Amino acid sequence: MTGPNARFFLSSGAQGRARGTGDTLATGESSSGRPPKAPIERLTPRPLPTREDSPQLWEGISPGGALAIAIGLTTCVAVGDYVTGWEVNFTFLYLGPIGLATWFVGFRTGGLLSVASAVLSVAADLVARPSPLPAGVMLWNTAVQLGTFMALVLLLAALQARLAAEQHLARTDPLTAVNNRRAFEEAAAVELERARRTGMPLTVAYLDVDDFKRVNDQQGHSRGDALLATAAATLRGATRAVDVVGRLGGDEFGLLLVDTDGPAAGALLSRIRSTLDAAMAENGWSVTFSLGAATYLSPARSVDEMMGRADQLMYEAKRAGKNALRVDVLPAGGTPGAAGGA
Repeated sequence: MTGPNARFFLSSGAQGRARGTGDTLATGESSSGRPPKAPIERLTPRPLPTREDSPQLWEGISPGGALAIAIGLTTCVAVGDYVTGWEVNFTFLYLGPIGLATWFVGFRTGGLLSVASAVLSVAADLVARPSPLPAGVMLWNTAVQLGTFMALVLLLAALQARLAAEQHLARTDPLTAVNNRRAFEEAAAVELERARRTGMPLTVAYLDVDDFKRVNDQQGHSRGDALLATAAATLRGATRAVDVVGRLGGDEFGLLLVDTDGPAAGALLSRIRSTLDAAMAENGWSVTFSLGAATYLSPARSVDEMMGRADQLMYEAKRAGKNALRVDVLPAGGTPGAAGGA
């Protein structure tokens, strides 16, 4: 790693943020002599429902499996429609398999099954009738059946699209179009679990825009928003598809570098700083960037530990005069190794 402000060092562990709680007297009373009040529990928002929240009956079902079940159910309904005769209407029983295919397989499959169900329903009715229907009546019945089935397919497809859009908005920062803090932490949890299985290194980096407030004060908040959007786009373009970029709040961004050890992380983050500096200069923004990165050669205990260490390193870079990079390599087993850097 090169650069006058870049530094490598090794430590035996990561320091997380300590969260304090209020103290009470050993006697169980407060200093005023009154019994301490019970703590107030903080309400947390309920996450949006996802496909993983479906009943356990459908947990892990594949599109192929859902299609097989839908075809089997449609066949059973068609047989029942034929056996019971033309007096009993089975229209609503066809809706179940059609809805299953639409939700778990797709809109096109639901449409095709709707056409097949309408044909089977009308065919069962014609075979069971003692006398044939006029052609106009038969076409009308077919159109009504198909219209009913397709209405369900369109409704479910619209609902799925709406849910997908809401889930995307809930996980995306609206200004920069990168992951928000919630999505970034979820991705970090997934990659941490993967690192535990594979034994591959994982790097978490924090990035802060130096003197960002000055841009807002001197050029206006619209220019400040444009700066953040440009920084996010630059970060996304300078990282791999498997890496994760997120806006963690204000002018802070997070990077999750998958399968990246200390030297690789240092080289990549140095290159990212140079790319960011060029993008800022091109737009006339006199800002720099302070970065802190924690590389775990063995898995951390938690996402909070990783992010806390990266955040601490970023603030160390700012205290050192800003426009700096700090990379801390946490060796496997906590055994210190040889420090390197320029």
